[in-house]
Amino acid sequence: MPPPCAPDGFMNFTPLVQRPWLRPSAPVSLPAHWCDNAAILALRQRWLNWLVDQPSGQWLLHQPDPLQFTAALLALWDTGRVAVLPADDRPETLQAIAAELDGQLPATPPSSVQAISAPPVALAAQQIALVLYTSGSTGQPVRLSKRFDQLDSELAVHAALWPLADCAVVAQVSHQHIYGLLAGVLHPLCAGAPFSGRDALYPEVLAARLAEARAAGLAAVVVSSPAPLSRLPTHIDWLAAGSPRRIFSSGAPLQSEHAAQAEQLLQAPVNEIYGSTETGGIAWRQQTQSVVWQPLPGVDWHIDDDALVLHSAFLEQPQLGWRQADRVAARDDGFVLLGRGDRVAKVAGKRVSLEQIEQRLLQLPEVEAVRCVDPGRADGRLGVVVALTAQALPQEHAARRALTERLRAALADQLERVALPRYWRFVEQLPSNAQGKLDRTLIARLFADLDDDRQPRWLGEQWQDAEHCRHSFEVPERLAYLRGHFDSFPLVPGVVMIQWALQTAERSFGALGSFRRLERLKFQSMLRPGMRFQLTLVRKPDAVSFTLESAVGRHCTATARFAPQVEDHA
Repeated sequence: MPPPCAPDGFMNFTPLVQRPWLRPSAPVSLPAHWCDNAAILALRQRWLNWLVDQPSGQWLLHQPDPLQFTAALLALWDTGRVAVLPADDRPETLQAIAAELDGQLPATPPSSVQAISAPPVALAAQQIALVLYTSGSTGQPVRLSKRFDQLDSELAVHAALWPLADCAVVAQVSHQHIYGLLAGVLHPLCAGAPFSGRDALYPEVLAARLAEARAAGLAAVVVSSPAPLSRLPTHIDWLAAGSPRRIFSSGAPLQSEHAAQAEQLLQAPVNEIYGSTETGGIAWRQQTQSVVWQPLPGVDWHIDDDALVLHSAFLEQPQLGWRQADRVAARDDGFVLLGRGDRVAKVAGKRVSLEQIEQRLLQLPEVEAVRCVDPGRADGRLGVVVALTAQALPQEHAARRALTERLRAALADQLERVALPRYWRFVEQLPSNAQGKLDRTLIARLFADLDDDRQPRWLGEQWQDAEHCRHSFEVPERLAYLRGHFDSFPLVPGVVMIQWALQTAERSFGALGSFRRLERLKFQSMLRPGMRFQLTLVRKPDAVSFTLESAVGRHCTATARFAPQVEDHA
């Protein structure tokens, strides 16, 4: 389905190299927290006055306020400077980048500077406009330059597909990254449309911005991402606030149910944009209509060994093309995504190197092996499977919590908090399949308790022979069977231990026959939440003996008798 496209899509679009911010814009009645040309130019002049006596070259720009950010960005451009946008706001990141640059802009322009009039320098299409930082597959920050012709080419596509005539843009994402910058700041700037951001991430503020745009006679366009769209509350009267013309989402995969809910609540289409900092936009879709990604105009593509290969004017080197890390399959003049082919994941819109996490953890003396994985959770957070020395394996809740905090602290100097792994599995050795790999099936089993609160947390198995095996587990703190047993001192019921043993035996040995009875059943000590335990199984012709034990001793032992299976020869 083609996107709505007004015939005058380009009539309201002025490329960056033609300085659209100097073009008069129609006055609108909006509160002061909206950005328009008049407010931007007034603040830009203060930056121009201050920059007269400053070095030329590349300047670090980190400013969460969209008005301050835009005015400073334009002042840098109008004086022939390059804006360098960091990937995050951690002090160590800003200090490291600033040390390599010609200067760092303060939060606001100094007020004591005298007004100095100087004509802006000419902007050239091949001139570098921006430098952005992202994370590559090595885990080290990757420096990427964006020329004005790259930005203008992509902005022209936005203007053709999604014109902003009579629109006001509400951004829920940061303008420090390419998607938020293009869709939330530069496109409205080139179209002469007012825009707002910063606190619109909160649903109540978003509703207020929608109402403000409607009161001004403008159609709202929401620039969002999966995280805020997944948390839209139902108690807000969104229709009373005013339905936007459209909603954009990018930065991470949007769950289909969240796309449908957002469209139902806001009564507007959700257009997802697929791309990256390196490639710019690649394709778009409205997921409720089709899961197929439609390439953006001007993006030439083909598939090579399941990988997407691109050529477009958005690339730093269009003539060389770009091989995307994602695996794809062709569908209906577009493609569907099959997952990443590299070791980089997106968490809350941020690229995180799984290799970087693994290498950092491997530096710790107690860590013998580690694998960072995507467990496929709706929140998009990462999981880590860590093989530890025998002495370091946590045996109870307090030790596990202390270990998790220590490992997270070891990663905190390299990752933002939202990118830190959330789900931890501590094992004796990394589980592997017959090919020696930790495959998707094993990953799913390691994290299965997240979706089924009746199951123990499986942590691997060891086989002595075809009849003898030992499984390692933990008792999840949120185990359903702990509720009411007992509130002040939760314990795993004995019948649950038996149930776990029989279920694991059947998964290990296959069908066991009809259950007859338990023999020599003994409960010898209490099994509590957070405890690590081993389940040893021994297969016999008509029985399975099991022993459940932990560091505190034996908890349960018994032999389960089964009737022999009768083969059906009919």
